[in-house]
Amino acid sequence: MTLGRRKLLAALATVPAALALGGARKEPKPKDPPEPRKSRKRKGAKAPQSHVDVAVVGAGALGAWTAWHLVRQGKSVRLFDAYGAGNGRAASNLPSMMLDPVQGGDALYASLVSDSYAAWQRLSDTASLPILTACQALTTLTATDSIAAARDVDRESGDKLKNRFTQIAWHPGEAALVAEKAAMLAGRRGVLETLLDGQIEPEAVVMPAPLRDKRSDLYVLPDGGTAGSIVYACGAWLTELFPQLLTPQRLSAVRHNVFHFGPGQGDLQYRPPAMPAFVDRAYGFTLLPDIEGEGVRCWRSAGDASVDPDSFDRRADERALTDVRLWLAGRLPRIGTAPIVASAAVHDCRTVTGDLLLDRLPEHPRAWVVGGAAGRAFSLAPAIGARVAAHVADASRPLEPRWALARLTGGAV
Repeated sequence: MTLGRRKLLAALATVPAALALGGARKEPKPKDPPEPRKSRKRKGAKAPQSHVDVAVVGAGALGAWTAWHLVRQGKSVRLFDAYGAGNGRAASNLPSMMLDPVQGGDALYASLVSDSYAAWQRLSDTASLPILTACQALTTLTATDSIAAARDVDRESGDKLKNRFTQIAWHPGEAALVAEKAAMLAGRRGVLETLLDGQIEPEAVVMPAPLRDKRSDLYVLPDGGTAGSIVYACGAWLTELFPQLLTPQRLSAVRHNVFHFGPGQGDLQYRPPAMPAFVDRAYGFTLLPDIEGEGVRCWRSAGDASVDPDSFDRRADERALTDVRLWLAGRLPRIGTAPIVASAAVHDCRTVTGDLLLDRLPEHPRAWVVGGAAGRAFSLAPAIGARVAAHVADASRPLEPRWALARLTGGAV
């Protein structure tokens, strides 16, 4: 059977249209762009009340988390800081901090890690920018170290670790503790997010030592308001408030010179997960990996001087840089000559015992002081703040003996 000329031309005319329809059906439909990640919309802070259950002095990490827990207990709170939350003089002002599960082998502080990690993680999950960045942490062991591996921490030889962390130069016979669940924490941003989450607005007010109205049995605040209890969580400034009780020999601000070294363009080997946090106990230096482009942060673990937190110059010391460069040349030689992208002199608050201070003030059963802990305070602040809030709520709760004021004063309180 043959087609007539007219029918053949009609059939051929339909071919381009059919091909066009077929091609249109095969072309993939463009996908809608993904929705941007939304942070949780938080309510604004409440206006200050003339009377509150608790006044908290100091809006660093310890004060912020203490206030946060008190608010969660249903307490009314006012928070005071003479310089403002996370200010440039605060120990909490650094861009990043380390949450170390090892805690130098100290079981008391290691017991606070899990709750603190969970609290920081919850806060990070609801923030516009991350507060917690998971990483690993290595702690080298000296020949005389008897540190026992804590939970989720393994002991490994340098021979095994050198293939895993090639940035680090390992010495023969060396060993290290490897913590898989460590973290880097945003410093000042973490404090501000804690306050936002707790709906707490810090007030830039200079707070005096506690003034108690005996008739009402309440503490009087600078604007005439009152509080049932008061917590001084103001770190090294405790010596200004209570100079006869907490002398600089008992509690002080200790200076550290911190340097940030910038890896090369596109170099990811110094960022998590490739680069761990590194506590080199054998040589007394600490290194934090590069997050958010701030560079690899290095400093000598022991402070180099006691300083006045109000007035000391926060420029890094060039002599300290020489020491850090020498350490890097032996431990992380590939970054030892990298340029410095930031540097500063900072402080932590430490007691003569090296422990946290958490106790009542003498003759003030509802006034508390908290500070110290030699650099641990920031990362463990969620768990420490929970302890403080629990003591405020229950005055009969037993105190931790290692944190007692009498340990600093020799019993003379």
